[in-house]
This record gives sequence, C-alpha cells and structure tokens, in this order.
Amino acid sequence: MDKFQIEEIKKRLDILDIVGDYVQLKKVGKGYRALCPFHSEKTPSFYVMPDRQFFHCFGCGKGGDVISFVMEIEGLSFPDAIELLANRVGIKIDSNETRRNEWNLSEVMEKALKIYRDSLESAGGEVARKYLIQRRLLEKWWSRFEIGWAPPSWDYLWRLLNKAGIPSKAAIECGLVIEGQRGLYDRFRGRIIFPIRDVIGRLIGFGGRSIAGEGAKYINTPESPLFHKGRCLYLLNVAKDAMREKGRAILVEGYMDAIRLHISGFGESVASLGTALTEEQANLISRFADVCYVCYDADTAGQEAAIRGMYLLQASGLQVKVVVLPHGVDPDEFLSKEGERAFKELLSQSLHLPLYHLKIREKALKDLSLRKKAVEELLESFSGISLPDLAPFMSQIASALEVPRYALENMLLNFGANKTRAEDEKKGKSAKSSVYINESKKQDEKSLAVDAKEAALFALLWNDPEKRHHFREEEIYPLISDERIKTLVAALINGESTEELEKRWLNSGDLFPLQTLALGNAFCEQFEEGISPWDVIVGELRLRSIKFRYDELYSKMLKGEANYDEIKEMRKIASLLKGGKEDR
Repeated sequence: MDKFQIEEIKKRLDILDIVGDYVQLKKVGKGYRALCPFHSEKTPSFYVMPDRQFFHCFGCGKGGDVISFVMEIEGLSFPDAIELLANRVGIKIDSNETRRNEWNLSEVMEKALKIYRDSLESAGGEVARKYLIQRRLLEKWWSRFEIGWAPPSWDYLWRLLNKAGIPSKAAIECGLVIEGQRGLYDRFRGRIIFPIRDVIGRLIGFGGRSIAGEGAKYINTPESPLFHKGRCLYLLNVAKDAMREKGRAILVEGYMDAIRLHISGFGESVASLGTALTEEQANLISRFADVCYVCYDADTAGQEAAIRGMYLLQASGLQVKVVVLPHGVDPDEFLSKEGERAFKELLSQSLHLPLYHLKIREKALKDLSLRKKAVEELLESFSGISLPDLAPFMSQIASALEVPRYALENMLLNFGANKTRAEDEKKGKSAKSSVYINESKKQDEKSLAVDAKEAALFALLWNDPEKRHHFREEEIYPLISDERIKTLVAALINGESTEELEKRWLNSGDLFPLQTLALGNAFCEQFEEGISPWDVIVGELRLRSIKFRYDELYSKMLKGEANYDEIKEMRKIASLLKGGKEDR
C-alpha cells in the first residue's frame, strides 16, 4: 500500500461517520462532542472537528485522525486499520503486499458465508427454504439478512474451505470447524445460518438454528479472536442509523425476533443473543440511543438475568422501558399474528424499569416469607438509579413497599452509601500492591503534559504549507519549550511531507505527534471568525518567551552574575513589557 492509496481512503471517509459508530456525537459550535470511548467520564470531554478531520479528548489526551482513532479503539496495527477502512470505502488493497498471501480471518468468515448462502439456494437447501417460508420469512428477505443454510453433512463446509486453500488453523480459529478424533468436521450442521456483524459491518460470527429438533435449538460461534458474544448485538450495524434518528432502541433476545421487527418497520431493533446482557452491550446501545425498549419473551427462564441486564442499561445512561408481551409469546410470533399496529400499542404501554420490577415482585411483596428479601432486592436495585430519575415513580414505589416517601429516600440513600463503601473497600484491598505503580503512572502523565498553545503552533504549521516555508527555525524555536514539539516542528520546517510523517508515526506506533496535532486543532477551534489564531498564539508564545528571558536575566542580576550587555537586555525587555519603546 502506498501513500496515494492511504490519502484516497482518507478522502473518501468522514471522521464523523467512523467515530459516530462508537459514540453518540452532539453538535457543539463548529465541532461535535461526546463521552470519551477511551476512558470513563460523566462530563463529555471528547471532541471531533470535521473540518480538520481530527478528534481530541481533553480528559485523557488521546487524539489524532481517523486512522489513529480506529487503531486505538479497535486495537489494530496501522496496516490492519488501513485495510478495515479501505473495505469500508470499497478500495481494494493488494493482499499479497499487505499480508504476504496469508488468509485474513474476516475473509475466511466471508468465504464461509458465501458457501452457506449458496447452499440455501441449492437443491440441498429445499428443507431450509420450506422452514423459512413456514416461519413467514419470505424469499425476498433472505438476501437482505444474508441468511444461509449449513447442510447436515459432516464436513460440507470444511471440504469447500479446504478446496479454496484456506488452512485448517484459520478455519478452527474462526470457530467454523472442530478438530475431532476422525479429523475436522463442521460446527454448524443442519442449521439455518444467521451472520453476526460488528458495529462497522465486519463479519465476526454466526448463529445457527436447528430445524430438525436435534441438539440445542441455537448455537453460536464460540469465543474467538473475532467473536466475543458479550461485545456484540445482532443487526446493530444496520440498526444504528435508525436508532440515532428515533433516539431509541428495541432490544430483543433472538435472531428471528430482530428480523421480524425490521421487516415490520422497526429498524431500530437489535438482539442480545440471550437475556444475560453485558455492560459492553449496554454501552453499545447507549452510543446510538437515549431510550431502550426491552422486549423479551414474557415467560423466559432467564428473567433474573434479564433484570440484571436492564439495570446495566440504566447504568449506561439509557432510559429503560419494558414491553410486556402476552404469556408464552415472543416478538416474532406476536408481530406475525397481530401486526405492526398492535406492537406499537404494546410500546406505548411499556413500563419504566422501576415499575416493571415492582410488577414482577408483586406476589413476593404480599408473601410474608418472601417480602423481606424482595424489599431488599428492590431497594438495592433502585439505589443505583439517581433520585431525580427515580422521582416520577417514588410515590408508587413507596406505596408498594408500604413506607412513607421521606423514609424511602433515606433507605435508598443508605443502600447507595453502603454499596459505594463496599465497592471502595474492595478496590482498596486489591489496589494496595499497585499503589506505587499508579503513582508512577500519574507522574509520567504529568511529565508528558503538552502545552496547548505550543500544540496549536504545531497544528497551524501542519495545516498551512505557506507558513512552513515562510518562517525560519530561529523564529519558531524560541517560542517552544517542549523539546518533543521542537522536533516535530523541525521535521515540518525542514520540508518533510505531512503524509510521510503521519505514515511513519502510525507505523512506528508513535501516537504523540497526532495527539499533539489533535490538541492543537481543538485549541484553535475556540477562536471566533475574524480572529487570526496564528497572530494570537504566536503573540502569546512570544510574550511568554520574553517574560521567561526577563526572569532569567533578573535572577542572574540578583546573584551578581549578569554582565553589562545582559543588564542592558533586561532593561530593554522591561521597557517592552511595560509598553514602552525599545532603547536604540
């Protein structure tokens, strides 16, 4: 891959689209702001500047362009990040050059998907086609949701993968085949196949639904280098735009539930692949929506896990509402029989999480042998919700628990305080052995702090070739105290191209230059139109440099170490600082 390919990829990308797949961006002035995806925070300090195609977090200091963002958030190397972004914009990069003829795991997965989809259309896929039509999933939807068929044959997929030159190691790593005593055999056999893609559309796994009643009804790709069940949501890659537009998500349990909702016009729907929701999944939803409607099967055996997951959604900043389905009916069945209008009615009747939790504990609250445990469970759960968010439901909660409202608030505060104290004690015990390391890290971070004005000077030189050619080193260097930024500026002024510099930094894993550049760009964004950032920043840095020189000379004079020329220079600087004229 050459620099021209990289520049073409960057030209076709908008950093807002890429970053927007990971965080919920909100317009602020010329840029966009969000909670930082790289560190935990409650007040947004992460900014994206679309005009400069840069991002910067004022909380943790991370920053850079679209490539460095993908490298950081996905944990990818520079070539792998380029490949991912190239695939997104439809640019083909020579695999011989980038991977030396090695099969990429994502390519292996795509090859397997093509085999599964071809199999559905083949004569051997008739049984699968009949099943789908029986489930009211018509042929026109099969390609949209990339549905496939894994024949019941022992090694149908593996034989075709092997024929295509895919090594067994790659097929095993992808979770497509299993190594047994008699050799390799397919993991998915006799199953309808649902491809699982991540938030940016990469194929990472499969779900398989048995149609013969043998074995588990559903199985998924096992944990692998690509697939982590607790970090993905089925159909999120196609639902995220509708989630942003509507400000809400509809969360269901299974593949067919999510597909049925999309077919019925609810494009903001995603599936959690089970009721045991994880914190990572909750955070994924909160990137794109403010409200989450949870629509799980009413009599699911995983109700307790579902409740825990709902509070994870609430903790991620979402307003959680629970859609109560008729007993024994899942969303797919309900929509197939009752239709879109009836489902909309269910959404309108959904219960806020605290009220739903009260509802499913009604019997326990009336049973004296279970009441104490139920009350403690409810109070502990409610204490994790802020009082302002809980305020609309306080009267109903107090009534259900049979306590005065003022007493309820005290009980919630006490539960919250006890929970926080327990968590702090737990952290304290586990952190004793690492106190020295943490303190050292803080010192390192402090020593690596970058002056925003010096970073801005670097950014202005980076963005303006004319300034790089017009100003000499001796004019710029005295304005910079940070030796690292001096080195960066020297590279620019000495004629190195920004494209080559960026490629070199990313290849070497050195993110400091791009983080400094992002900080500088962010600092320049604060200036209103009509004000020259260059004049202001250079003026302030020049003034700072002069003041520093004055302090240096004044200290020498007090020690009796200043010569005549230095004293004369000091007086000249003093005159300048007071607004006087230079001595001639």
